Amino acid sequence: MKIDLTKILEYFNNLNDQMRYGIFAGAVILIIALDVFFLVLPQIAGIADVNDRIKKMSESTQQVLVDRQRINQLKKNLQLMRNGLNALSIKIRPVQEVPAILSTISSIAKEYGVKIDQLIPEYKLLKALNSDADSKYYSLPVLIKAVSGYHNFGHFLNKVENEDLSFIMKDFIIQNEGKAANPHLFSMTIKIILVERKSG
Repeated sequence: MKIDLTKILEYFNNLNDQMRYGIFAGAVILIIALDVFFLVLPQIAGIADVNDRIKKMSESTQQVLVDRQRINQLKKNLQLMRNGLNALSIKIRPVQEVPAILSTISSIAKEYGVKIDQLIPEYKLLKALNSDADSKYYSLPVLIKAVSGYHNFGHFLNKVENEDLSFIMKDFIIQNEGKAANPHLFSMTIKIILVERKSG
């Protein structure tokens, strides 16, 4: 089909001004509508999609930062636990060191003027606690009977607690002759935690 532009232009020129402006306005509106439909709307959809992606990336980045902080905190906690375990491991002495432990307790007592009457490991009450692939753990009750003033005995206990020794104190009894100035009789049992390493 052949379109004759000359006839269309001649027809357009014969129209009155109002009709020409109307056709022109309609053409402009049609062009704008097509522009909006084919150009602007796809771009808006693309921008919305980009915004969604940016939002998701921002949330993911935030989550990564939170996870990273949690990982750093977990690493610190793990290191603290390892340090605590190492400190505890140092305090758990081998079974063979019981004589050395008793000697240390005696030396500390002498240092603070505490007179030890009895320092007896009760081997009959040695109790197995736990074991793992490398070690077996035990508790050994040691009976301590001593004569001392409150102040000196407090220093003695404090020093024993700060030694490389893990123990639980029980059956703590204080007796007095009735006069405040007199030395007190102290009786207690400490359960020393010991380890036996498996050879190999």
